[in-house]
Amino acid sequence: MRRHRSLALLVVAALAAPPVLAQPVPAWSPPPPAAPIAAVALPPIAAVAPPASAASDAPEPADASAPGAPPLDGDHPTNRSLVLSAAGAVGIYAVLYGWLSLAWFVRTTDADHFAFHDEGWFGPDTYAGGADKLGHLWGNYAMTRGVSRILQYGGWPRTGSVLVAGGLSLGFFTVSEIKDGYKVEYGFSYGDMIANTAGVALGVLLEFVPALDRRFDVRMSYLPSDEYLARLEEAGPFNTPEDYSGQTVLVAYHLGSIPAVRARLGWVQYLDLSIGYRARNYLPLPDDGADRSQELFAGISLDVQAMAAAIAGRGVGGRVLNFVTEMYQPPFTTLELGAATRASAQPMGSAMTP
Repeated sequence: MRRHRSLALLVVAALAAPPVLAQPVPAWSPPPPAAPIAAVALPPIAAVAPPASAASDAPEPADASAPGAPPLDGDHPTNRSLVLSAAGAVGIYAVLYGWLSLAWFVRTTDADHFAFHDEGWFGPDTYAGGADKLGHLWGNYAMTRGVSRILQYGGWPRTGSVLVAGGLSLGFFTVSEIKDGYKVEYGFSYGDMIANTAGVALGVLLEFVPALDRRFDVRMSYLPSDEYLARLEEAGPFNTPEDYSGQTVLVAYHLGSIPAVRARLGWVQYLDLSIGYRARNYLPLPDDGADRSQELFAGISLDVQAMAAAIAGRGVGGRVLNFVTEMYQPPFTTLELGAATRASAQPMGSAMTP
């Protein structure tokens, strides 16, 4: 609006300015003699050409979707944008707290003392087969990166945004874990806290090292399991975090991050090399008593983030889509090439955790 207003003022000033009066033409006089050619010859090109390395040393144009990029359209941060982005971050945690309360805390029993609980890691006899630990890691990773992007988009400094986002995530999940310590069904888990810290550290690392961020993603793929859907009426829709049979965590390497692939192989730039892990029939417990299974696999995934970036704009909607596709791998977009699987029988007398 300021640009349009300034242009209008210039036009009005030009129209209102008095005309320039014509000046009398002086009498003709012969031109001075031409200077010798040597006196006006241009210097050799080599003398004025920039060094050959100048082009390669020039900085690359800023990527508006990259971490730490300034707000779109060159806008400078204002008090309003700073406040709104901070309020947005607080609002996200308020919604998350409400969701977790409905998923877990309102359906559990308070204990009369604080208790610790060792759930193990990826053993076949653990309560979630390790999927819970990867869920904690991915949740903290996603919250760190997401809140950091919101703060940076509002105009907060990049370094402070990343560190504040990581501290908020770790603090929130630490309080949640302490609350678990006063629940009969759970207890405070050191393993969960280690996974939380690892997720925050990974998020901070990729925010601070764009070269790694361009090459790797950590994604969650989720499709509600049959057992979860069968218990919707009884258990409600909020306990998706413990629907481990519907979750798959992947680490993806972008083939599009290789310059030769982008330049010569075209569509291959929209593929990822992926390593994934999933645990099935741990939680929710299957009604038919099917064996538990843990699977580590390698495959090729569609890089939905790259595909979305090719068609989405650079506005707020485009940035939201960019982040969602960076964190989430849609179901049925990964072709498995090989897997290692471990199966184990259901424990006797097992019952579904609330």
